[in-house]
Amino acid sequence: MGRFLNIFFSSILAVLLFLASATTATPEQQKPGKKEKPVRKDVLNFDGGIFFETDGSLSEITCFRVSGRAGAPRFFENFKRIDDEHGTQYRRGQQVVTEFPEELHVPLVIFDFPCASQLDHLGPRRYLTQDMMRTLRFSFYWKRGLELRRIENFRQEAATAEPVEPYNTEIKEELAKRYRWFLEFTIPSAGVPLMDRLVLIIRTPDGRTAARVAARL
Repeated sequence: MGRFLNIFFSSILAVLLFLASATTATPEQQKPGKKEKPVRKDVLNFDGGIFFETDGSLSEITCFRVSGRAGAPRFFENFKRIDDEHGTQYRRGQQVVTEFPEELHVPLVIFDFPCASQLDHLGPRRYLTQDMMRTLRFSFYWKRGLELRRIENFRQEAATAEPVEPYNTEIKEELAKRYRWFLEFTIPSAGVPLMDRLVLIIRTPDGRTAARVAARL
C-alpha cells in the first residue's frame, strides 16, 4: 500500500511540475510568430499601346485637347509593366522586353476644348481653323531623366479633318465651323530603352509651346 501511494504522489508531482513550466514560459515563447510583410507588386497593363492626353492653347480664347496612342503591330499585345522589390520589368506574355520596336505609330486626335477661364463663365471663344492647324509645328523627343533628345527623322503619314456637327442644326449656318483633326506619325525607336519617355511638343509659329505631353510606360 505504501509503495502504491509513493507512485501515486510521484505521478501527481510530475504533472504539477509540467503545468508550472508551461505557465512560466517566456514572453517570446508565448507570442505567436509574426506574419511576414507581404511583398508589394504593382502591375500596369499596356495592352494596345501607350495612351496619352493633354490640353493646349493657342490664345486665351482658343484651346484644344490632344489625345494619342503610341503603338506597334503585335508589340503591345498582353504587354505589362511589373514593379516589385527587384525593380521594374516589362513583359509581353512571359517574355521579358527591354527595348522599343523598330518603329512606333502615333495617331493623334485634336479637337476644340474650352479654356480654363471659359469653364467658369461664358465668354468669347474662337475655334481651331484650318489655317491655325497648318501653322502648328509638331516635334518629338526621347526623354531620359532631364535630358531631351530630339527625334529628327520621324514621318507624318496622314492629316485629315472631320466636320463636327452642332447640336442645334436649325442654326447650323450661323455657327462657326468646327472640326476634329486626325494626324498620324511614324517614330523611329529601334534600340531605345523602354524606360525612356516619348515626348510630343506642339509649337506655334513664334516658337511658343501650345501643348506638351509624354507617353510613358
